[in-house]
Formats: sequence, C-alpha cells, structure tokens
Amino acid sequence: MPWIGATLLGALVPAAIVSVVLAWQESAALLLPALSFAFIITLGHTLILGLPVALFYRAKRWHRPELAVATGFLIGVVPVGVLGWRIPVWPGYLLILVLFGGLGASGALAFWLTLRRAGVLDGAPASSE
Repeated sequence: MPWIGATLLGALVPAAIVSVVLAWQESAALLLPALSFAFIITLGHTLILGLPVALFYRAKRWHRPELAVATGFLIGVVPVGVLGWRIPVWPGYLLILVLFGGLGASGALAFWLTLRRAGVLDGAPASSE
C-alpha cells in the first residue's frame, strides 16, 4: 500500500503545483480541470519513468533523498528535452527545462517522503499512526 500512496502523491504534488499556478495566473475556475489534466500527465511520467527507477533504486538499496530528487529532476527534464531537442538553446528554453525539472524533483521528494514516513525504506522509522 505505501508504494501506491507514494506513486499517487508523487504524481499529485507536481500536478497541484501546475494547477495552482495556472489558476492564480488565469482563473480560479481552471483549478479543477487543470489539476485533472496535469495529474494524468504526471501520473504517466510517474508510472512510465519514475516507478521503474524507484524499483531499481530499491533493489540496489539506494535510499538517499538527494538521489531521489536529482533523479526526479532528470525525469522532469528528459521528456521536455527530447521533445524540444531541435530547438536552439535559448534562455526561455533553459527556464522551461528547469521548471519541468523542478516539478519532477517535487514529485520525487513527495514519493520519497511518503515511503520514508511509511517505514518502507531501510532504516526508516515506521509511522506511529
């Protein structure tokens, strides 16, 4: 169960960030539709890219948070980088990569914290609740 919760939270956190920013910039009425759409995208990233990496890290017993965040950053950057590989490097494009990397890092941190709190990671104290 902790892995399912961690996967869902890992997808929900970046989707919520995108939705709140969009609703703040455009209209509060966009919050729910944006959250739904963003969650579908982030859940796909989480399942296709993030979960296999997390399972690999689990098998290797690599449980450091900075590794999870750095990998999450790459998982956020790679799809955007692949889609825009023909775009000349310009500051706006680099900013987009950093923003998507930050979203990936936030999802990875939520994933890691959920597993840590549940006591799934080696040496992690189990939740007392």
